[in-house]
Amino acid sequence: MSVTGAFRIFRLPNLLMVAATMYLMRWSIIKPLLGVYGIELQISELAFLGLVLSTVLITAAGYVINDYHDVRADQINKPKKVVVDKHVSRRLALFLHWLLNFIGVSAGVVFSLLYHVPWMILIFTGAPLLLWYYSVRLKHMLLAGNLAVSLLTATVPLLVILFEYPLLARNYRFDPVFFPHGLIAILIWVGTFAFFAFMTNLIREIIKDAQDIEGDRELDSQTLPISCGLKKTKRVIIGIAVFTVLVLGFFFLTYLKDWISLAYYILALLLPFAFLIIRTLKSSDSKDFNFLSQWVKLIMLLGLLYAPVVHWIIRNYFNR
Repeated sequence: MSVTGAFRIFRLPNLLMVAATMYLMRWSIIKPLLGVYGIELQISELAFLGLVLSTVLITAAGYVINDYHDVRADQINKPKKVVVDKHVSRRLALFLHWLLNFIGVSAGVVFSLLYHVPWMILIFTGAPLLLWYYSVRLKHMLLAGNLAVSLLTATVPLLVILFEYPLLARNYRFDPVFFPHGLIAILIWVGTFAFFAFMTNLIREIIKDAQDIEGDRELDSQTLPISCGLKKTKRVIIGIAVFTVLVLGFFFLTYLKDWISLAYYILALLLPFAFLIIRTLKSSDSKDFNFLSQWVKLIMLLGLLYAPVVHWIIRNYFNR
């Protein structure tokens, strides 16, 4: 397998984003908020690295099986970017899919048992099954695939607190200062990032369906653009974008009073979303929607980069 093939089939930039999301939630949100109450992280750095690697490997396996089942559509939508059969054989793709899932799921199961959160095994075993079912069925159904992938995307930041939460609740449930108010504050913060991840990924998935409409039609897919047309699809994209901006605005105005957060919201979120809405109204072909897809990725990155800002705010306004 060539370097180009590995880069494309594993979506290395996306995998880096997954790892960055988890570490930013841990270091920039959870750790400083716990520090306000004089509490340390409950999971060691080495164990957390194992959690991140498990998540990354399962995600990579999902990309591989998606490309495996997407060859026919990709030959129409993006013939220059076809990976399977061109850079990677079908047999190797299947082998990589099973290998990555085996290592990732095994690590997740071991991690869940070691930290006494056995119910998390359902996530580590369920995610690969959902990704496989997405590649063979859900992605061809109206909004089902979009929602499934967006849900898994939102799970990435949540995984960080889902492992810390049981240990924190167990060890500090009798601390009246931290429990439950401090724990609730952490859940709200991480939950907001998860909400942002879900909504922006949902927007991007719908945009990608509009971009790939020709290939999806060849496969008899019933995506939103095929079932409802581009005009209604653009209305849905705009509606989700407006709803996301309003919810984020409510969060910023309700929980944050500093000028830095307000400026960040306006410059890094509100204005990019406004540009997205304007460009969506003008979009009509695959190139337009490809640009929108890349633009949403930028918005997702900007949203994630607010985490270090939160760290700075906590350190300067609460740890005095």
